Amino acid sequence: MALVEISNLSKVYESHLAHRALDNLRLEVESGEFVGIMGPSGSGKTTLLNAIATIDEPTSGHIRIAGLDPLSMDKDEMALFRRRQLGFVFQQYNLLDSLTIAENIILPLSLDGLPVREMEQRLSAVADKLGITSLLSRRIYEISGGQRQRVAIARAIIHRPALILADEPTGNLDSKSSRDVMETFAALHASERTTILMVTHDAVAASFCSRVVFIKDGRLYNDMYQGGQRQAFFQKIIDMLSLLGGDSHDLNSARLP
Repeated sequence: MALVEISNLSKVYESHLAHRALDNLRLEVESGEFVGIMGPSGSGKTTLLNAIATIDEPTSGHIRIAGLDPLSMDKDEMALFRRRQLGFVFQQYNLLDSLTIAENIILPLSLDGLPVREMEQRLSAVADKLGITSLLSRRIYEISGGQRQRVAIARAIIHRPALILADEPTGNLDSKSSRDVMETFAALHASERTTILMVTHDAVAASFCSRVVFIKDGRLYNDMYQGGQRQAFFQKIIDMLSLLGGDSHDLNSARLP
């Protein structure tokens, strides 16, 4: 059974000129997959992620996550579902400057009222896994962009959600920090079989995924699987973006760094 089941999903933004961002899109994501979502600007990839994240309500269609239908939930049920079943990693980190690194990471557990001892145990385990134990007493402004994103990943996984949703997680990072973050995602996927759904325009970042789906004009255009050879997968991603008419920054290199 798929962890994420999306059927006939449509989203129309009503304005002076109605825009159909998603058009009867169908997609399934199996438990344990690391899936990238790519496509030209305006293709609907962020709209799709926001619909799955329950941030944006679709016009029509169905979404099931871990067997649950978040669209049928009331406001309180949806908030609880989002907090317990989903983990979020954003381009802008969305960390709180007023809290220490440790306090930022355990925030989802604090909201659920877990015992302090369990929170400390989970914090220690996740910080060790992501190599950020030495940062726990610091503040956000004292660490680098790459370190901030690893903190955001720690916060996203500490409550053991069914699904991690990442929106351009390397968009604000230099190439080394971007690689570090993607290696962190890849390691989590390999060791924990964490299910990750990531929107990205970066072919290098996408090459770390086990599968990449391509969206055009709000519809699923194609998908491909890595097969174990990142360099070959990267080139196939570049070729597909070129075919789709990707932005120039999507095609920034012909080789992996």
